Amino acid sequence: MYRKWLGFVIGWLLFHIGWVIYVGTDTVLGQVGNSLFTIGGVFISLYLIWLAQRRHKRRPFTYRLFLLLSLANTMLGIGECGQLLYFIQGRTRTEPFDWIDFIFSLQILIYIVAFGYFLRNRRQQINLRVFLFDEFIILVVIGALSWHYLVTPYLKDNAFLTVETILWFRYPLGDLLLLGGMIILFFGLMKRGNGSALLLILLAFHFQLLADLLYVVLERLDYPIPSSWLDPLWLATVMIVGLAAYRFDPKESSGALDTTKRWIDVLRLVTPYLFLLILFVTMARQTISWNGLTIGLMIAIPLLISRQIRIVVDNQRLRENLEAKVEERTEALASAMEEMRHMAYHDALTGLPNRYLFARLFQDALYRAEATDGQVGLFFIDIDHFKEINDTYGHRVGDQLIVDVTTRLQKKLPPNTVISRQGGDEFVVLLFDVEQEVEVVQCGEHLVSLFRQPFHHGIIPLPVTASIGGAIYPAHAASRSDLIEQADLAMYEAKRRGKNQFCLHDPAITNT
Repeated sequence: MYRKWLGFVIGWLLFHIGWVIYVGTDTVLGQVGNSLFTIGGVFISLYLIWLAQRRHKRRPFTYRLFLLLSLANTMLGIGECGQLLYFIQGRTRTEPFDWIDFIFSLQILIYIVAFGYFLRNRRQQINLRVFLFDEFIILVVIGALSWHYLVTPYLKDNAFLTVETILWFRYPLGDLLLLGGMIILFFGLMKRGNGSALLLILLAFHFQLLADLLYVVLERLDYPIPSSWLDPLWLATVMIVGLAAYRFDPKESSGALDTTKRWIDVLRLVTPYLFLLILFVTMARQTISWNGLTIGLMIAIPLLISRQIRIVVDNQRLRENLEAKVEERTEALASAMEEMRHMAYHDALTGLPNRYLFARLFQDALYRAEATDGQVGLFFIDIDHFKEINDTYGHRVGDQLIVDVTTRLQKKLPPNTVISRQGGDEFVVLLFDVEQEVEVVQCGEHLVSLFRQPFHHGIIPLPVTASIGGAIYPAHAASRSDLIEQADLAMYEAKRRGKNQFCLHDPAITNT
């Protein structure tokens, strides 16, 4: 479904661009169509975020984050409605900062609030001090370059730092803050999952920055291009944010990004240094005169930065190796603990519940039966002639016979049974959720029939039968220990009667 929405969003944006290029925005039809494309795209993005919110109602953080993104995207739609209203009424915007500018400024502000909320709730997944340091380096470099190439040419013909100037540059400065932060968050969190959603957000903020920078250039330097031509770029921002929300999955793993994980880590680490190198090269071209000292400095500084990058990359590699070893040891420890836990409650030969686990399961079954006025059947099984088989064929064959008996019982008994090996050739079967006594009798006879089917050692048949005793809760005993005793006595009665049969507890036999 995501691919369909992706294709729909791309198609919508392409139609919008085509409308702006071929129809234009100078006529009433062109301007109204352009505004409708923008407003419709905003509604599409809000619908995508709403679909994402429905999937994450039980995740307060994700739900609130999407709510902030919806509010920010709504600002674009409200601002565009205001501009369309002005156009229909024939009014022009003459103030340097009116209510429409305030609405558009709110969009950037709410994006920043959403970004801060996201950062606050993901602070455990990133090193916040390193993040802020890297963010500050990138912002300083981008701010310096922007000031030199964008602000300085404008200030030559205008007053320095007027209110109007500050208002004009509020858009790109806010975008730079968002973009720089998303670059660091993207590289810091992409490997943990949801890389595609973070990548979409990063792409959206690039569109936002590009549109706002072009808007400032077009408006302040009097280029003969209407600013409404930038509407597809602003619309791309909100629609891609909607796609990112729809794509977001808190349970997504980072498996799809494992192949590029190392390159992502390296790029994340060297990005601040690359920005610093760009600033140094730009400064050198603008202000430094070329001589021997300059050439030496131009060689030494890049080498110094390269050396620092190398140190950072080596440290990252060492950290990854350490993390891999720690993770390996942790997994080995967890596996060992799980194996020890299994050994503590299961029979080593058959993997069946041992006496301790069976006692717990038995007690739970009695509690349920007492609460529902149900019944529980208990069977004691002793394999006839097992000692002769052990003495004749050896313990290895005896052990294999125990395993074969276990396999047959697990395959043939109903799902409302628990099988346990008590030791040697003795098994216990618990039948729970019993409604009538006849079910216990039928299960006991079924157990006898399972042992009458031959077992084999290779091609040699083994003469195996079983003596089985049974007792029923609460008809024969009201406690676990008493029920076990009655079933055990019934098993010995089956042996006394000639083995190879099932005997249900009889009070007359017990008294005797």
